[in-house]
Amino acid sequence: MSPLSRILDRYLNILVAPRAREPNTCTTCFRPTDGYTRCSQCNSHWREFGAELADDVVVISMAGKGGQLAHVLAKYKNGERPEMRKQFTDELAYVLATFLAKHHRCLGEFDVVTIVPSTRQRRPVHPLVDILSRRLNITRRLFAETLRTTGGNTRLPRPDEYAVHSDVEGKRVLLVDDQWTSGASLQSSAIALKRAGAVRVVGLVIGRRVDVQPSGTFAWDTCVLCQQG
Repeated sequence: MSPLSRILDRYLNILVAPRAREPNTCTTCFRPTDGYTRCSQCNSHWREFGAELADDVVVISMAGKGGQLAHVLAKYKNGERPEMRKQFTDELAYVLATFLAKHHRCLGEFDVVTIVPSTRQRRPVHPLVDILSRRLNITRRLFAETLRTTGGNTRLPRPDEYAVHSDVEGKRVLLVDDQWTSGASLQSSAIALKRAGAVRVVGLVIGRRVDVQPSGTFAWDTCVLCQQG
């Protein structure tokens, strides 16, 4: 078995597929809702910003507090040891490459691929920028580091603190983030992109953070959009 195959097999035991969009699941972030269409956070975002929000959000996996995926997502940027950061960045690159190879048609056509900017200054480059702009053939030619933010992470939407410094007028944007906790950063980015003229914004999130360990199986051949039929 190749090293890549071993990693992807191991991640089958780490990743947990979001539940299909149904009456008990938030149609935006896939959090359980006890029968409501949206969770309280996403409903608050919708009441304030409506159609300015991302047109869709695609979550690759749920990430329970204290679980292995949450650990990887925390340490690939901020791990104490360089070898740890490199290992986890490599693993997430394989996850994104495999998911996009199988599901880029589900996500639709895009003119620009970018990331939700970090609220921390990173040197020399955010690992997601390296993955999407250099390591993944499927995103390399479309990638542009389009957004900057001057704000901290308040877990509240603050689109005025996000600046768009590339031309997105009339363009379709794939907006990638490593994790979604409140959704404020991704939605702030989406709103800023739409106010700058983007005609469609789809968020792609590696891990949707939840407070409990999620249960369920994961399959590389299925995504939340496939489940919608």
